[in-house]
Amino acid sequence: MIVLEALGAVFSIIGAYLMSLSSKDNTRPLYFGFISFFISNLALLTFFTLNGKVPVIIQMILFFITAIIGIYKLTKNRKRDVSIIVIILFIYSSILIFTIIPNINDIDFNVLIIDFIAASIAIVGSFLLSSHKHIIRSYAFICFFLADVIFVYIGYVNAYYFFMIQSLFYLYTSSKGYHNTMKSEIDEFLSKYKR
Repeated sequence: MIVLEALGAVFSIIGAYLMSLSSKDNTRPLYFGFISFFISNLALLTFFTLNGKVPVIIQMILFFITAIIGIYKLTKNRKRDVSIIVIILFIYSSILIFTIIPNINDIDFNVLIIDFIAASIAIVGSFLLSSHKHIIRSYAFICFFLADVIFVYIGYVNAYYFFMIQSLFYLYTSSKGYHNTMKSEIDEFLSKYKR
């Protein structure tokens, strides 16, 4: 299971870094970020399912959907990307049916309020992030920052150390993403107060 957590964390960190490079006019890093999140979310969905974390499972399902939406909205070759996604989903579904579902009774599923709060904030952020309007995307980065403060705690308490490191890195990328997305507004605001 640690391989799934590590794989999810690595691709998640890559995705978050790419997202933080996007700007008002450059959405190409967002596209590649959504591809990284697509891979990460498959690994983390499986990891959190095996650990029975229900709110985070729901979050990963919705993140997975928003990654697909983000790829679909931002791709320059829709037909190719849709074909690749369908093939990956078919392979993943086959693996899920033959490995996880037969052992589902052995998993201790639970719902903790702190998991629910963090997952809810992150879900809202994920939906906001696929917007073409940079102001809306900036709200997503604020949501991610708040959620990741809580996820650092969750990772520490549950000994999900790769997940904790990922969440710590997200604090940086959320701040950077907000700054890059709102750079012109921040510069304009600062110039008013320099006068």
